[in-house]
Amino acid sequence: MRWLSCVLLLLGLAACDAAGPGFYGAEKRIREVEGARFTLRFQGNLVEATRTNPEWLPRFPDVARKAGIAAQIESGCRADWVEGDPAMMWIGLSCDGKPAPKRPRRPKTIFCDIGDITRRGATYAGALNCRK
Repeated sequence: MRWLSCVLLLLGLAACDAAGPGFYGAEKRIREVEGARFTLRFQGNLVEATRTNPEWLPRFPDVARKAGIAAQIESGCRADWVEGDPAMMWIGLSCDGKPAPKRPRRPKTIFCDIGDITRRGATYAGALNCRK
């Protein structure tokens, strides 16, 4: 029974389409392209696209292409770039010959290794050695 509850919770969260920062209160539009369903929110010429259909191991280039098409259909503008991951993307639109907004900066990634691990009972402690 506990397993079934977890599965139902995960399925409910998988279809979540809450607005991201900067898109609260924006009108949402639902569009389906080639079997992929997106919730689109527009803030000027920037679009937040959230994929709401279940898909097994989606590849970003495939999903990004479909999200770009959905944004173009809904806006009538050209999708200039798509950033994000297969679940949520930002799309820059070029409308009426005007340039698309700048791409959002990607967060900096830091790689860390765990070293000097010690164990006391069921608790582990260690040191992180990080680099950019």
